[in-house]
Amino acid sequence: MRRRFWLRTYLVTLLLFLVCLYAGLFSLAFFTYGRSVENTENACLAEERYLARSFERDLFDMEEAENGTSPKLLMQSYAQNYEKQRVSLAFFEEDREVFSSFAATPALPENGTISQIKEDGERWILISGEIGEGRYRLLYGRYAGDLDAEFTSLMLTYAAVASGVSLFLAVFLLFLLKRLSLPLEKLRVTTERIAAGDMTVAAEEKGKDEFAALGKSFNQMVEKVRAQMEELADDAERKQALVDNMAHEMRTPLTSIRGFAEYIEKAAVPEEERRDAALRIVSETDRLKRISEKLLDTAFLRENKIEKETVDLAALLGDTVRRLSPLAGEHKTALRVLPGAGSAQGDPTLLSMLLYNLTENAIKACRPGGEVVLFADENRVSVSDNGKGMTKEQLAHVTEPFYRTDKSRSRAEGGAGLGLALCRQIVLSHGAELTFDSQPERGTTVTVVFPEQEGQP
Repeated sequence: MRRRFWLRTYLVTLLLFLVCLYAGLFSLAFFTYGRSVENTENACLAEERYLARSFERDLFDMEEAENGTSPKLLMQSYAQNYEKQRVSLAFFEEDREVFSSFAATPALPENGTISQIKEDGERWILISGEIGEGRYRLLYGRYAGDLDAEFTSLMLTYAAVASGVSLFLAVFLLFLLKRLSLPLEKLRVTTERIAAGDMTVAAEEKGKDEFAALGKSFNQMVEKVRAQMEELADDAERKQALVDNMAHEMRTPLTSIRGFAEYIEKAAVPEEERRDAALRIVSETDRLKRISEKLLDTAFLRENKIEKETVDLAALLGDTVRRLSPLAGEHKTALRVLPGAGSAQGDPTLLSMLLYNLTENAIKACRPGGEVVLFADENRVSVSDNGKGMTKEQLAHVTEPFYRTDKSRSRAEGGAGLGLALCRQIVLSHGAELTFDSQPERGTTVTVVFPEQEGQP
């Protein structure tokens, strides 16, 4: 079973806090105990010095008075006076014990040193000092068991405080981390729903903290992924439509070619009909050739960069009119160029192909007596006709491969719906913009706007 992040954070944080808390409290307890022992030792040392001076003074007075009092009785009186303070005394003369109030006299430590011993499990502080210019030595001992009891009480108090603080922190930290991790939990649920295929969900963006920023970034990422998925789906649909249309377009001429070929091969037909069938085969073969060439041109432009040079748009329009004048005559359509001048950076051959396709479509869209007008101005060129025009729905698909606004006319004239798709690819390869302005029964205007050249306003 996997542990959640907030739970791991909770356990690690709580453990770290408890270690620091108990280490700090116990360190404080030991420090306090050490200071207490140090203060007690200093107090014992001061008391031992005072006691030694007092005994030395009384011993001197006793010897001066010559009243027959022995030093041992004086020692005994001192021991009785300090007994209530839990202080034991021992007097030595040249390392020989003269008097001791200790239950068991400990070993005499070095002169002027402080030491500790345990007698029957109880702690004592011992101090040794000289009296009467070295004639006697005093062993001072104070009961210090209350220090251990105080330390034990202090440790129990600190432990109780630490336990209470730990319990409070454990509950508070559990609530706090669970609440703080709630945005992450919601984000996890959101990611699982997205992984399951639900792209409509969104992460929470409330607040101004890092979680809100994370949710916002996550939603932006999901939105981009959603847009890319929609684009891929649309692209897949377009590719599938392209394949379907291409198969359909190629199946028709191939069927015709096969039919006429079998007709020529098997049937006994007059020479004139045989020649007509052969011409139909050639026509359908040319149609297949045009389809393949335009597909190859479109693929080439998509995959390769073009070399650009300055192209005179007005001269290009004039050349287009000369080339398409015979077609315009067949359709009884007027074809003219308005006065104007313009230039663009591009490939002359591709731009010639672009204008040729646009003008050819305009001529075919006109009825007898119609007119096609070409115009160039600065960095733009336009082709206008007063033909059948197009609806908004037709304009939305007009540059798609194999799309026809008038299927019967395009088939009759050998079109495959690739001309404007090729035009669009040429325009994109030049970094230009292609726009259509059309109304049904009123005509269409196609405008190509090229990037401005350096030096142009």
